[in-house]
Amino acid sequence: MNEEVKSVEKTENKELKMKATVMARPRKPKEVIIFILMILVILSVIVPFVNVLNVSTLILGMPVLMFWSIMIIPIVTLILILAYKWEVH
Repeated sequence: MNEEVKSVEKTENKELKMKATVMARPRKPKEVIIFILMILVILSVIVPFVNVLNVSTLILGMPVLMFWSIMIIPIVTLILILAYKWEVH
């Protein structure tokens, strides 16, 4: 079997179907950029980073942690818009 067909299995209808265990990894530079941005967003909401933001300082009348939690939504939205513009799927 050559390498291109390894991740694809044939069904009875002669259709090619992706195996459930195959993970698509980023291959193009734009895909790598989107992947890194998404990983950074995920890492910014885990416990060690949240402990840094859990201070009694106010930003726009809200605690820093609440402000950061609200800002995650537009950040993820902008990353997804960029991914769709670059046609990264």
